[in-house]
Amino acid sequence: MDREYPETIVIDFDGTVCKFAFPGVGPPEPNVKEALTKLKELGYKICIHSVRTATYWGGDREHHIQVIEKYMKENELPYDEILIDKSMDKPIAVAYIDDRAIRYEGNWLEIVKILGNR
Repeated sequence: MDREYPETIVIDFDGTVCKFAFPGVGPPEPNVKEALTKLKELGYKICIHSVRTATYWGGDREHHIQVIEKYMKENELPYDEILIDKSMDKPIAVAYIDDRAIRYEGNWLEIVKILGNR
């Protein structure tokens, strides 16, 4: 990639990096290690963003940050940063990868159908 600074990809933790098992942590999702490794090789900055670190849980925020850090290290999953956003601002990124996302493509009525069928 030919750019001055790395482009950021924001990736959800539960259900995207690992199987959803909150408050526990499930096994890694299939091919996540290979994908994150390739994204790093392509020059992307990988940021993990999880509601685990949100203040509104009322729990031990620092504990959840340590859980994510430990998991990423033990499973040899490359990343650059765990985003901890006290202001709840949306992080700037070229892409967001999340198991609960719905892609908007001028399709609001389709989105209503998808959510109405949950």
